[in-house]
Amino acid sequence: MRVMIALLVCWGPILAQYPPGQYPPAQYPPGQYPPGTYPPGTYPGQYPPNTYPTRLPGGIPVGVPVPEVKLPKKQPKEQGGDNRTTMAAVDGALRKLGEKELFLQPSAKTILRFRLLVKTQFHNKAGEPIRDSLLHPGDQLSVQVSPDDEETALRVTLLRNGTDAERKAGELPFDESAARAPKPEDLGKPKTVTTKTNAPADSDPAPDTEPPNSESATPPPANEAPPARTGAPLTDEQLIAEARAASSRFTSGLPNFLADQSTRRYFNSSVPASWQLIDDVGAEVAYVDGKEDYRKITVDGQPTPLPPQMTGSWSTGEFGTTLEALMAPQTQASFHRRAEDRIGSRAAVVFDFQVTQANSHWTIVAPDQRSFQPPFEGSIWVDRETARVLRIEERTTFMPADFPFTKAESTLEFAWARIDQKSYLMPSTAENLACMRGSGTCSKNTIAFKNYRRFTADSKVIFK
Repeated sequence: MRVMIALLVCWGPILAQYPPGQYPPAQYPPGQYPPGTYPPGTYPGQYPPNTYPTRLPGGIPVGVPVPEVKLPKKQPKEQGGDNRTTMAAVDGALRKLGEKELFLQPSAKTILRFRLLVKTQFHNKAGEPIRDSLLHPGDQLSVQVSPDDEETALRVTLLRNGTDAERKAGELPFDESAARAPKPEDLGKPKTVTTKTNAPADSDPAPDTEPPNSESATPPPANEAPPARTGAPLTDEQLIAEARAASSRFTSGLPNFLADQSTRRYFNSSVPASWQLIDDVGAEVAYVDGKEDYRKITVDGQPTPLPPQMTGSWSTGEFGTTLEALMAPQTQASFHRRAEDRIGSRAAVVFDFQVTQANSHWTIVAPDQRSFQPPFEGSIWVDRETARVLRIEERTTFMPADFPFTKAESTLEFAWARIDQKSYLMPSTAENLACMRGSGTCSKNTIAFKNYRRFTADSKVIFK
């Protein structure tokens, strides 16, 4: 569930930071917010995503551990460039597939966790390479590992697609912490497998290509970025299905990274709208193991000791929560093709969607602590070639007559970013708006993300 949470901020000491006359006297926006409050729920992380940054106590440096990976022993090559490798296998139902790990259920009471490498191969039963995005929870797989390292999947084979009942069961939530590493007794008898290759098996994989110089270029395959599609175009149903599968693995595929965020904050109380700039807040975002931390905060270029949420409206959670919540099967969003369009120079298919109130994961919390989960609608732009969501627009379709807000809207756009020599689809811009009942006063934040870079072990993040 995603939650729009009211940010309670004492504006008294903050108003002194801004130039005289920038606000109507003693009001922001005029006449609408109870003393000591700011309009809630209009920003990513609250609108649509759901939480304040989670912080670890006490200023503990967070490193990036690199697990030891034992590679299988290679047999001498046969004539013709073949490789012989000894591997053992375990069969079961796929429960979850991420960028770095795979959860397999071989029996009713056992779920195994496997580590995935860049060199992990995905094949169909005929031995032909396939994209991992074609695999779904409930599909029946065979995971092959080296007897010397049972935890690392070297090859994943799709034995057959899951039935409707198997896929429904595979999508049920489970406790990932209860999954265990495979043991020798979980595996079948080791076998010597012969594979053909055009290059030595122990050679390093080809280095990642540089990011495209233009938006029209196909992004290189890395992390969740699939290779360029060949063959017949996907149907609308197939395109949505692949977009759902990629979205479900979005956050699990993100590396630890740093990025620069700029948030420009506005308000308006006139018709037609004449947005007045309040300020420009800068911050460095540290994303570590799924948690966001904001540091090096500036307001109009001047450092401030206050946490960002204490400087006014703020947002967290753009890195996956909105996308995952919308595309999750539990939300039961109904998608209908509307048109074809372009995001930059990328060809995209536009789908309109609706989410009922019964399935809404969007909780709006007012300053008086009342909450409401509204129905909402919007549109998504899905890359025709990669089946990745490039843009999301959302807007509420109903608010109770006694609720402080009349509407809330959000736009989130993604673009390819280079982090540690790989390409990832990351948030690039966002815009969020909310309007108060009775006055037409609205607030708006426009957000830009740039300068994505790898979070290194010598970086220090203090979660408070």
